[in-house]
Amino acid sequence: MTEDVTKDKSEIDIGDKEDKEDKVSLDSKEILLDYLKELKLKEEECIPEFESYSFDLPKDDKSKKGIIFFFQNEESIKEISSVVRGVEAAKKEINDKLLRFAAEFENFKKRVGQEKIQATNYAKDSIFRDLLNFIDNFERGLSLYEEKESDSDFFKGMKAVFKECDTFLSKSNITRIDSKIGDAFDPLLHEALEVKASSDIEKDMIITIVQSGYMSNDKLLRPAIVTVSSGSEN
Repeated sequence: MTEDVTKDKSEIDIGDKEDKEDKVSLDSKEILLDYLKELKLKEEECIPEFESYSFDLPKDDKSKKGIIFFFQNEESIKEISSVVRGVEAAKKEINDKLLRFAAEFENFKKRVGQEKIQATNYAKDSIFRDLLNFIDNFERGLSLYEEKESDSDFFKGMKAVFKECDTFLSKSNITRIDSKIGDAFDPLLHEALEVKASSDIEKDMIITIVQSGYMSNDKLLRPAIVTVSSGSEN
């Protein structure tokens, strides 16, 4: 029985000795590279100042690639860490600047679009103001003929032309301001040419419409020129 125990102990000692002999000391670059040769290391040049090797990990679902760096000392590690942090900070700064630039460019496009619309509307309004002067004169001419020539073909033809002018203005979103004698004077729509006493029209009411006013869409194109009552003299 004693001999068997001794024998077992001897075998254990031998096994421990073999385990110690199998251990590898990975305390140099050459030994480490040789030990990892089954990974088929590939030398990289991603950072020329430092020696590096990449390898594949095909059985790893999350990390398919790995890389090993060799540095001369602790300072080299700090240096590369500082570079990495600097690159990340620079990426963030560039990204922020790109986002600001994109926002500013979008605002610029909107501003240019609005200015283009405003310039177009300004040019359109200027043309229509001149056209309205012609229409006013045309209307005054019709008024002169209306009493004496209202039944003539000439007057009826000119009346039809005048109606077409109104239709053309409406299609261009130019509408006549609906002002009538006896309406309240509105400084946003009317321009008072004269204020005079009237026994028939109450104070601040329109006595006569000298010139029609017009709107361009929802904007005042030209105010209606009117005379306004100051009320009865009594």
